[in-house]
Amino acid sequence: MTHAALRRALDDAGGVNPFFAVPDAPDLQEWAPLPDLWRRPDRLAAEVHAVRVRLAAGRPLAVVEVRVAASLLFQSLASRLLSPAAATALSHGLLAPPHALRWRPAHPAGLALALDPGARPEELGRPRPQAAAEALARHVVAGALVPAADALRAQVRLAPRLLYGNAASSLAGTVLALAGARPRLAGDALALGRALLARPPLAGLGSFTATAASATAFTRTTCCLYYRLPGGGYCGDCAVAARRS
Repeated sequence: MTHAALRRALDDAGGVNPFFAVPDAPDLQEWAPLPDLWRRPDRLAAEVHAVRVRLAAGRPLAVVEVRVAASLLFQSLASRLLSPAAATALSHGLLAPPHALRWRPAHPAGLALALDPGARPEELGRPRPQAAAEALARHVVAGALVPAADALRAQVRLAPRLLYGNAASSLAGTVLALAGARPRLAGDALALGRALLARPPLAGLGSFTATAASATAFTRTTCCLYYRLPGGGYCGDCAVAARRS
C-alpha cells in the first residue's frame, strides 16, 4: 500500500474535526520524529513547559502546576493519535503508525501531528472493529502512549491511572465524534471504543452508558486535573464532578 493511499485515508479522516487532521509535514527541519517526544527527556520537558506557558496565558507561570501541564499534554497527545487512527482503521483498513508521524517541538500553537512524506500505512485488511482495536492497542497505545506515559512519569509525579484515564477520555471523545460525523460508522466506533476500554492499560478507567440526553455518554473514573487551573472547572466526563453532583 502506498503513501498516497494513506494520504487519502487521512484526508478523509480530517473531515471529522481538527483532532482527526494529519497533514503532510511541510518542513522536515521544523517537524521532529514523534518518538523523540518520549525518547528525548529534554524535548519532553520543553513540551511540558510550553503547555504551562500557554495555559498561564501571560500570568505568572506558577499558576499552572507542572503536573497539570503534563497531564493535559498527554491528553492532547492521546486525542491526536487515537482520532485519526480510529477513523482510518474503521473506514479504510489503514493506519499511520506513530513512527510515521512528526510533531513541531514546543510550538506556540500547541501539539499537532503531521505525516512523514515517505510514510507507508499499516494495512489491517477489511475494516472491522476487532481488527481496528488490535491495531490501535499495538501501535497507538503500546507503541506510543505507554512509552510517553512512562517518560512523563520519569519527570513529573503523576499516577499511571490518571494518564491512562486521560487516554480513555480521549478515546471516548474520538468514538463519539466519529459516530456523530459518520453515522454509518457509529456502531463500529462504539465497538472499537469498548474493546479498547476492556483491555489494559485502559481497563476500568471509564465506560459508555445510555442517557436520556444522548444515545451514548462516557464517564471516566479518574480526573485530568483541569479543575486545578484558574477558572478551569470540570470536564463533561469527570469522575470528580459526577461524585459531587
